Amino acid sequence: MMIRRRNVVPGTRRRVTRGTILQRLSGWGRAGGVILIATVVALLCLLYLWQGARIRELTAQVEGIREESVAIGEVNRWLEFQIGKAFSLERVARIARDRLGMVEPTDIHYVKLRIEG
Repeated sequence: MMIRRRNVVPGTRRRVTRGTILQRLSGWGRAGGVILIATVVALLCLLYLWQGARIRELTAQVEGIREESVAIGEVNRWLEFQIGKAFSLERVARIARDRLGMVEPTDIHYVKLRIEG
């Protein structure tokens, strides 16, 4: 029967312990830990700078869209004015007189109806 030893590095009798990342980098020495920490700090700095740039980019897009919205609103108000002007009663009456030759009624004829009941 073969006895299996746990937490032993094969080929040695040295026991593997769980420790911190810096302890596991013992093969790299103290320089490895410093390099690891410097890399993490550098990545965090780059993340911070990227977020700032992205926020400025999105803010510029929002401002552009806001300006476009204002311009579209002005065009919309102008079109509403034109529609109101096109359907005004004075304009319709003028077109009826000028283009269609219609006239205002001058003689009013009344028809007498017999109501049976």
